[in-house]
Amino acid sequence: PPGADWTHRAKERQMLGPPLVLALSLPPRPSLAPPTLRSPLALRGGAAAASSLASLGAAYATALASAPVLTKSATASAVFALSDRAAQRIEGGARDAKRTLTSALVGLLYFGPALHWWLAMLTHYVPGRSIADTLVKTLLGQCLFGPTITCVFFAASLVSVQGLAAGLARLPGKVRQDLLVTWASGLCFWPFVDLLLYRLAPVAWIPLGYNVASFLWTIYLSLQASRSVPKRED
Repeated sequence: PPGADWTHRAKERQMLGPPLVLALSLPPRPSLAPPTLRSPLALRGGAAAASSLASLGAAYATALASAPVLTKSATASAVFALSDRAAQRIEGGARDAKRTLTSALVGLLYFGPALHWWLAMLTHYVPGRSIADTLVKTLLGQCLFGPTITCVFFAASLVSVQGLAAGLARLPGKVRQDLLVTWASGLCFWPFVDLLLYRLAPVAWIPLGYNVASFLWTIYLSLQASRSVPKRED
């Protein structure tokens, strides 16, 4: 009967209580939480790329800590090979794989290890990071380390093309012809790199910074090394 149905509903309301009855009787309210926004970078896979770069950086830092010389040498080898390839693209002509291999070996066997011990020596004897300390490090690098790596690169290039005896025989002429202008060009590049790295970069990451800068410099160095040298007259 209608009366019994009304009595049954009234008992249910008494059992549920006023707050729950009110909640059940009201329509659901729309959510006030702001919609989740996704940046265009995330939509394009930027988050995954950033994560990959972070993982790569962590792996490189681990390799630097466990095998510093080998890691820096391998990095230098890759940088020198890419630089020579870029130099050959600038020159045009056929690709010279032997020349690229020579550049890679210079980075692997000389530049990487030499840079490691050179920076370790500078950090030991000139540990400060003031302007004066940075200028001292820059002066030492331009007077000692820079000319040495240039001569080694010239020698390796000559030997790879002309053989050991003939290449070394032409090295003095190559040095007289191109060392001074190469060194003077470096004065317009490396002091700024030194100032940036010695003043701002963490010590452990300075070699990587030099390898990155070396990519641009070694393109020029490879172009200089490929210049022909007149045959020595006996």
